[in-house]
Amino acid sequence: MGRAGPPQAGGALVSSFDYGTIRALLIDIDDTVVHFQPGVKTDNLFNMLESAGVELGNLTQEETLRRIAQVKAEIPWWHWSDFIVALELNAKEFWHYALEREHRNMQTTGPEIKAALEHLREAGFRLYVTSNNPSSGILYKLSIAGLATIQGAPLFDQLLGATELHAMKWEPLYWKKVLAHIGLNAKEVAVVGDNPRDDLEVPQSIGISHTFLINRNSDFAGIDSSTVTHVDSFDRIVDCLVDSKIQTVSCAPGKSIAALSTIGSGRSDPDVSLAHVDQLACGRFHPTCAS
Repeated sequence: MGRAGPPQAGGALVSSFDYGTIRALLIDIDDTVVHFQPGVKTDNLFNMLESAGVELGNLTQEETLRRIAQVKAEIPWWHWSDFIVALELNAKEFWHYALEREHRNMQTTGPEIKAALEHLREAGFRLYVTSNNPSSGILYKLSIAGLATIQGAPLFDQLLGATELHAMKWEPLYWKKVLAHIGLNAKEVAVVGDNPRDDLEVPQSIGISHTFLINRNSDFAGIDSSTVTHVDSFDRIVDCLVDSKIQTVSCAPGKSIAALSTIGSGRSDPDVSLAHVDQLACGRFHPTCAS
């Protein structure tokens, strides 16, 4: 697995990216946070709606399909709630019905995700979901991953679905709108995702400078650069970001690794916080993701 870090013996290509510039992560969901069983589509919720229309709504299959098609035709940027209303379903009953069945089709991509995200939050990073799903679909999938409920996702600052932004991730416009929504500069964010086009090439075309490209295949090896760090888990992202914050601040006068290691640990150093990293840093790059 390729990882960013200082020059290594043997002339391996490594990243010179300064992770200390990153303030927020834009996190993909499909195949990054949740994984579908073979043969299951990412929009499998349509199948749940079709069966729920019959089983819960007492509609015929033909009428259920007609109403679903009508919503698609009339509402270009639809939400799942549009279909629930059109099928006259009890919303609470429907979501329970769908979640109970979808657990068989979908699972998290790794057991470390929740703890890693909590660690990043504690360390002061902002977390956003960037997805071609509508926000209700994002909540649905995060619920299956144990990271949210249908009512909300406390770990994340915003859910930036395609429906809300009226653009898809493969469009530069989507990423421009993401930055407009969160109020950060392109150089202050990094993308976390699995798709080299949607999560790397397109966001970097509008100035987002870095992507953590995740691939859990143990046989996969990527070449890191100043624009991409290949990782095999969310723990690797924590290694890069949280540890680099601590090491970057550590060169401030009078501060030691021991004192600074309290950041994000539940203990506090009254003179040091991640909000003041820029003021305390000596300006040198401190790589922390060495192999």
